[in-house]
Amino acid sequence: MDFRQPFYLFIEALDMHKLLLTLLLAAAFSHAQTVRSLRKVAGQIHSPEIMAHYQEQINGTAKLDGFGYLAKSDQTTVNALLSVIAPQHRQANWGLIGLKPWRDDLWIATACAAEQVRPQKSDSAYYDECTYLSDDAKSVMAVALVRRSGNGFELAAEPWIETTQLSNPEQSTFSLTNHMGDLVIGDPDRLDLASYTLNEQTRAFGLRYSALVGYSGGGAMSQAMTLFAVIDGKLKPVLSVSTFDFEDLAGDWNRDGTRQHHVESAEYVLVMDKTANSGFRDIIWREKGAGKKQQKKYRWDAVQKAYR
Repeated sequence: MDFRQPFYLFIEALDMHKLLLTLLLAAAFSHAQTVRSLRKVAGQIHSPEIMAHYQEQINGTAKLDGFGYLAKSDQTTVNALLSVIAPQHRQANWGLIGLKPWRDDLWIATACAAEQVRPQKSDSAYYDECTYLSDDAKSVMAVALVRRSGNGFELAAEPWIETTQLSNPEQSTFSLTNHMGDLVIGDPDRLDLASYTLNEQTRAFGLRYSALVGYSGGGAMSQAMTLFAVIDGKLKPVLSVSTFDFEDLAGDWNRDGTRQHHVESAEYVLVMDKTANSGFRDIIWREKGAGKKQQKKYRWDAVQKAYR
């Protein structure tokens, strides 16, 4: 089942028990909204992040380039970058390849390769091709910090390289729980370059990824983010959190042929706290918006060298 198609085209081949449970949970939310028709769903979305995903799924509107995708015509740059960030995988079937300026003279490089990939959406740029066709197909994801050096690049830290497959999402840095409660590997969305200052010497950036679930009369999206920072000369993931949940589930039919939709969304943000632990600032994860109560504080674990 191709979850990249608009989720209103998905058919009934889903676990109906899970769907009924989802509908009951949605009805129980005190701040859930019910609108008269699909056309009014967008009016209930107040997050630009969620809206970008919603418009892509409903109208096919392309999201902004979140990785700095390299052009397929610029093979000199592509080859120079891959030879630095993942020389052991130079012959891999690379898809998403991006290069985005971060701060000072540092650039964030991303690349993803899969044994089997879907047909490419673009003939001109390396984007949105980090997708599995089967549960057993392996995928390689590389995230690196580089500097430009002459006509090439040099590493600013040891890159993060991960090899996973769909059947083992628990082994992936980019796993999240989808709307049906299943742990899955998310699809890369964009880099998050907000000011995540862990201490005076250490700054982090985020990589956001998402998962979609399509129902016959609606759909749901979940997004998470992993923060990366250079620790002891190595780029590594230091924290993974949920960033938004959105559901649009079809309900009763109206006499005019339209159908009611139950809409629920929640967006989460990270706040760098004033307190610190082992030399790293605490991070507060909380639900965005007035009256929201979900909140958790993460503290630096000096042994694991990550937030817990």
